[in-house]
Amino acid sequence: MAADDGVTREELSSDTVLIAGGGPVGLLLATVLSRYGVRSVLVERNKSTTQWPKMDLTNARSMEILRRLGLAEELRTHGVRADIPQPVLFCTGLPAPKALTSWQHESVDQFQARINSTNDGTLPLEPWQRVSQVVFEAWLKDRCEHDPLIELRYGWKVEGVKENVDQVETVISHVDTGVTSIIVSKYVAGCDGANSRVRQSLKMPLDGGPIPAFVLLVHFKSKDLSRLHKLGQFWHIFFFQQSGEFSGAIIAQDEVDTWTTHLFLPLDADESKIDSHEAIYEALGGSHGPYPIKVDKILVRSTWRPNIAVTRQWTSPMRRVFLAGDSAHQLIPTGGYGMNTGLGDAYDLGWKLASFIKGHGGLGLLDSYEAERRPVALRNSEHSGVHMQTHQSVKHLINGLDIATLNSDSQEAIEARRKIHEHYQTNNGENLDLGIEMGFRYRSTVILTEADDIKEPEWSPSRYIPTTWPGSRPPHVFLKDGTPIFDLFHPTDWTLVTFGEGCDGIEHMLQSAQESNIPVKHLHLVGETVAEKLWERKMVLVRPDQHVAWRGDSVASLATARDIVATTTGKKEIQTEAPNSEDSKLPKHAFTATTQLMTQVDTFGLEKMSDFQR
Repeated sequence: MAADDGVTREELSSDTVLIAGGGPVGLLLATVLSRYGVRSVLVERNKSTTQWPKMDLTNARSMEILRRLGLAEELRTHGVRADIPQPVLFCTGLPAPKALTSWQHESVDQFQARINSTNDGTLPLEPWQRVSQVVFEAWLKDRCEHDPLIELRYGWKVEGVKENVDQVETVISHVDTGVTSIIVSKYVAGCDGANSRVRQSLKMPLDGGPIPAFVLLVHFKSKDLSRLHKLGQFWHIFFFQQSGEFSGAIIAQDEVDTWTTHLFLPLDADESKIDSHEAIYEALGGSHGPYPIKVDKILVRSTWRPNIAVTRQWTSPMRRVFLAGDSAHQLIPTGGYGMNTGLGDAYDLGWKLASFIKGHGGLGLLDSYEAERRPVALRNSEHSGVHMQTHQSVKHLINGLDIATLNSDSQEAIEARRKIHEHYQTNNGENLDLGIEMGFRYRSTVILTEADDIKEPEWSPSRYIPTTWPGSRPPHVFLKDGTPIFDLFHPTDWTLVTFGEGCDGIEHMLQSAQESNIPVKHLHLVGETVAEKLWERKMVLVRPDQHVAWRGDSVASLATARDIVATTTGKKEIQTEAPNSEDSKLPKHAFTATTQLMTQVDTFGLEKMSDFQR
């Protein structure tokens, strides 16, 4: 209907969520909500999915999430073949006689074989998958277009949101006609990128800063493999300049004919004077000068600025607006945490919001979204900077050697290359740090720890330490018949996992869940000694997101069970101590590898920021 001022006003049903932003995070959120029977309307300013190859690896934890949604194998059909390994090379340029060192990352098949032969709980259920974000988004959009619970509206951008006690008004405009409309909904998810209008409208501070780098990206087609594979097949190659800093990089996007080069420029460079073909040649040549190849087609080009930032608030005061993905955090590419962190946001927000709408969860569940996901974003942001610092340290190892000498057979060069090799083999966690990817442990009012859980297990960024400590992702383990324990969980909701004999109180837990209208599956395992040892307790309550809500060896009474269920589903009112001020969330120092810590509220911008960062 039209308001008095001629602006169309549309009211969504109370069980429909408005999603701002149609990138991977917004599309996955819509998919998760649909999985729970919740409708969504998604608005996206662009008319189609991204053409920018911003992410090229869906990590193991994200693949576990997609497996839970029944999508993992389908995505793999769109990605790089499972038998192709993923070497990362470091060199002074393709004209160099050989690489200085490399990371020899496994193929999907090799990773899967290691998972199948290692049943100690330390590995994920799913291997990673190389697939460009260009492909990922298009695939997920196509699925959403065929979902009756999802309505996609491309070509509409969010101008602002206004939160009231019982609803949210979102102003949108059509990118071609300028026609303005107001959508009224009970809930809004801001997945609208780094320059989020949702975040800015609610004046949620964004804290962080840029990396001192300015990069020209060229995405292109080429089948000139004899030139491109001069140093061997690769996933990434990083090129060093004379100073020991990066001069450029190349990414093999599909192992067929699609590539992306990144040419590092001075901050004051005029990129408009650099031809796209010349940028490719300069990047590939590294310290040796241009390295021409046959380019079949330039797809897109842009400059971009690496930036690390995290917003202080993820949830609005009335708990009706939530931020996810780049609107809540920006990470640099090292580690590949950006999109993968966003996919984790989408899954967490999706099941919690759906549970609240369906009456299966209370307000505490909504409050736990920020409490649980923000620390993950902070840790991942910092760790992406740590990985960047690994590369920045190489200049001290080259120690002023000229490139000809570094690639020679002199004793000085051999010693320098040995140091570079050892440096990269010691600091090789950029795509291997399973502690970062799946070892995070949530802490919030809906995570319940028993009195006998006194000492939390150690945590490591580099490896996942198997544990069912409340808040953790429990260990993946194959049961005696070869079935992964994760595949036996409730397909969408809660699972009470119990082991062996002597589990007193199972009936109390199941009765209390039924009384509270909580869908729960009871998975009782007998004779599964490996799983029982790794899972550490006789009873473990697993949430829909595969994280442990509570564990114990028994439940003494129905009253105790009711308290456990009410707490973990957010239906129990728990008083929490408020921070002294909003500034208590301000990081105490700049993120590793950044040059400054600044706060942006009403706007978002970096010097020479690219269009795809806006």
